[in-house]
Amino acid sequence: MSFDDSVRLIWSLTTSGGGTTITTSGNSGPYTAPGPTTPTATNARTAVDLRRIDDLWLSVNATGGSGTALTVQVDGYDGQGNLFPQLLKATLTPAPPGQAVAFGGRHGGGGTGTYFVLPEWGRVSWALTGTMTGVEIALYGR
Repeated sequence: MSFDDSVRLIWSLTTSGGGTTITTSGNSGPYTAPGPTTPTATNARTAVDLRRIDDLWLSVNATGGSGTALTVQVDGYDGQGNLFPQLLKATLTPAPPGQAVAFGGRHGGGGTGTYFVLPEWGRVSWALTGTMTGVEIALYGR
């Protein structure tokens, strides 16, 4: 059983201050190892905290721009900060407007769902061809 069965927003492009226009590849931020001022139990190591999450839903939306493809993925980190790319991947192609979704986790799901156990820490990253506007990337979990 999950720690909390309610769905919540874990990370989004707009709430992180990234705006809604993207012109280059990027990610939600770096992994920060714990140290004297960042104890393991209390402080986040990344902007994507998966410690109490069983399942993920990644949504990607773009309304305009000259881009031809946008690939967004959820990556994971092990306890040593080693990156394991592409736990989930959603690709928006061809050019916007459009939407793409990916979901997975402990309960997986039917069809395109993927079964996997989540690490404690993650990262949302994206690769882009061209420029896209009206972009929202959101990661939800429960």
